[in-house]
Amino acid sequence: MEPIKNMLLFNLLLMVSCTCFAQKQTFDVINYTIPNGWDKTEMANGIQLSTKNDGKGSYAAVVILRSVETKATANENFNASWEKLVKGTVSVSEEPTMQDPATEKGWSILSGQANYTDGANKGMATLLTATGNGKMANVVIMTNTDKYQNQILDFIKSLDLNETTSEKAVNEHPVSPTNYTTGLGNKNIYSITVPPSWSLNAGQNSLTLEKTTNTGKRIIEFMSLIKSSGSLEKDMEHIFFDVFDGWSLHNSPNSLLFEKGDHEKGFTSQGLPYYMLSNSITKPGGDVIKATVLLIQVGANVAIINSADNILGSEMEMALNFLLFTLKINGIAAKNVDYKNQLTGTWASSSGSYGNSLIAATSYTAEGKYYVLTQSSYTVGYDYYNDLIKKKQFKGEGSFSFKGNVLERRSASGSSSKYFIRFYSRKYGNNTWRDVMGLYNCNYDQNKLETVLPFQKI
Repeated sequence: MEPIKNMLLFNLLLMVSCTCFAQKQTFDVINYTIPNGWDKTEMANGIQLSTKNDGKGSYAAVVILRSVETKATANENFNASWEKLVKGTVSVSEEPTMQDPATEKGWSILSGQANYTDGANKGMATLLTATGNGKMANVVIMTNTDKYQNQILDFIKSLDLNETTSEKAVNEHPVSPTNYTTGLGNKNIYSITVPPSWSLNAGQNSLTLEKTTNTGKRIIEFMSLIKSSGSLEKDMEHIFFDVFDGWSLHNSPNSLLFEKGDHEKGFTSQGLPYYMLSNSITKPGGDVIKATVLLIQVGANVAIINSADNILGSEMEMALNFLLFTLKINGIAAKNVDYKNQLTGTWASSSGSYGNSLIAATSYTAEGKYYVLTQSSYTVGYDYYNDLIKKKQFKGEGSFSFKGNVLERRSASGSSSKYFIRFYSRKYGNNTWRDVMGLYNCNYDQNKLETVLPFQKI
């Protein structure tokens, strides 16, 4: 790639009239004009503007990040952002070439650029960092060609900054999730069955589930889809603290994100893979909260849902468990899931962490029969229950069938019950995964949210 010369003409940054360009748009504290023909994509913590030529592999991308609170100097903010946003994304072997600082409306603007490599690609990365009013805002530009130089220059000339006092701090309420503006498109992404005792709030720029409790409001936020790496674990590694920006693990470095977390993975009612991670997080001098991020794989994209609760609270966990039985992504065809094969066998609920105090057991056969078995006070094997079935020492029997992720059980007397069903795995930290199954009565109480009782296969 021929080097891009004098791309950052920052003396023009705040001088060119917006009437020379298409209509301006606003994201957070930054006003901008998207170049003609470029695509706009919403991300968890910002927006991306991009264009590419598939025939030759050339591309250009601009990322405008949501402003965050800061007490650092302009130089400290630029250096930290360079390390995280540029060097954390591509390979940069040289220090950035800095441009003359600029100021506007109380903002101090620093900018620099350097050559980078990203696999076989070589290009130039540019970072603009604005510091002021107790906030920091960043714009990152990357391109591997000079083909888009004029469009990038026009974009830079279109930029200007607003001072805003309307943005609420992320920790305004200790158990609220982030305040990202998620966009009107979210209303068309998710199909939500509202959990009992919760309410749906589809505002102008947000989509949330909310519940007021005696210890404050709880919020579950549905965010836009972003591009996925193809691995939900890798996506979680950077998304968790992008969503809860400015927070840190309680009494642990953030590098222990997975080692200190509660993990859950499985498939949604559409057969889409999901991964959910909860951690105890805090801010200096602030309360400790339980934060949860739920990621759902949607083709080449990932859907993001986040929430927070009191450290010992259960409201969020109960609502998210309910959602995973019913939540759908619009426009996505359901995948065929062999629920019958997964259910075949003996399942028991227990009051002990290791299943050593069974309180109920049911056997499901490949022929579509089920048997409610005698309770046991200790863990036993299949032979024990098979012997009970042979001797007809069970409390009840019947047949079962599936329609999607709904299990219907018909007793010998002819009465029937329907349950949402989900198979998933859970673990804490580095412990081994434990496979479980959950049921939720389809004829549920609309005013009461029930705890999902996990069943384990024995």
